[in-house]
Amino acid sequence: MTDFLGPYLPYFNLGLQLCGVFYVVFRLALVFWIARDSQRRGAMSWFWGVAALIFGEFAWVVYMIVRPPETLDDAHERELEISAREAELHSIGATCPNCFKPVESDFLICPTCMKRLKKPCSSCGRPVKASWSVCPYCRERQVASDRVDEPVQTEEVSIPVSAPAKQKSAAPAANEA
Repeated sequence: MTDFLGPYLPYFNLGLQLCGVFYVVFRLALVFWIARDSQRRGAMSWFWGVAALIFGEFAWVVYMIVRPPETLDDAHERELEISAREAELHSIGATCPNCFKPVESDFLICPTCMKRLKKPCSSCGRPVKASWSVCPYCRERQVASDRVDEPVQTEEVSIPVSAPAKQKSAAPAANEA
C-alpha cells in the first residue's frame, strides 16, 4: 500500500488523524448533548451520559427511542396553560354541557347548540332546573315536563314580542285630546 500511496502517504496519515480527532470530538459532543437533554427532560442525566460515553451512537439511538416526549419546562408550561383555561372557564360562569360555550345562568336554552338548559317556572316564568320540584322564586310546585337534556327544535323557540314603545306612549296622548 505504501507503494501505491507513495508521495501521498503523509497526507493520508494526516487525513486519518483528522478523522480520528473528529470522531473523538463528535463522541464527546454526543455525550454532552445526551446528558444535557436528559437533564432537561428529567431522565437520569448521569445514567445517559455514562451510557453515551461507553456505548456511543448505540446509546444515542436507544435514548432517542425511550426519552420523555417533552421537557420539564414544556410540561410546566402546559400545566400552567391548563390551569389558566380552567380559571377562565370558572370566571366566565356557566357553560353549556353540550358544546361548552359560555352561557348566562338564566338562559333556558344554549344559543349555540339549542340544547335546553333549564325550564321556565309554570307560575313566574323564571328559569328553574329540571330536577327542582319547587320554584325558589315563587314557591310554586313544578310539574314534570319534557326532558331537559334534549335539544330544542327551532320551531319551538318563540321570542315574545312586546308592543313598540311609540304605540304605548301614543295611546294616552290620544285619550287626552
